[in-house]
Amino acid sequence: MKLEAVFTIENNKLIKIADNSEVAFASLIQETIKWSTVEIEDESYNEEYLADLRNKLKAYDDQGKFAVLIPDVDKPLETAEQKELFINAFNHTARRIKDCVSVAGFVLPQPMLGDAAFIQDFMDTLAIKHAQYVYFVNKADAENAGLSSQSFFVNLGLF
Repeated sequence: MKLEAVFTIENNKLIKIADNSEVAFASLIQETIKWSTVEIEDESYNEEYLADLRNKLKAYDDQGKFAVLIPDVDKPLETAEQKELFINAFNHTARRIKDCVSVAGFVLPQPMLGDAAFIQDFMDTLAIKHAQYVYFVNKADAENAGLSSQSFFVNLGLF
């Protein structure tokens, strides 16, 4: 089940497609998701936690609220294998919440930002089944990572 995009990014601003209105990042519910909670062992996922997350996000659907998911990198993220495990864990998370309209997208965590190929792999992997997501990054982090010209990033101004 592929969902239609609810939001887009224009000129580093989050825009609700239905009425072309600007949406403040602060109006989104921020849901932090610890990598170690999703992936309890390499390629072994916490399905109970993911079911609870889905239930919470479905409640937001019913309330007309929107959330942004914030991966918390609480495990080492240095090797190619660790990066692949991270991507797979959050792709698995996205599969478990695939029918939740309330999910606007993901904040790209700080440890990803020095590696453009890693960021692209993350977004490309999720986009295969979840092209509706937008990706968020703090303005200073975007500039430091050379991402400020990318149209799919919005300046959070919060972190």
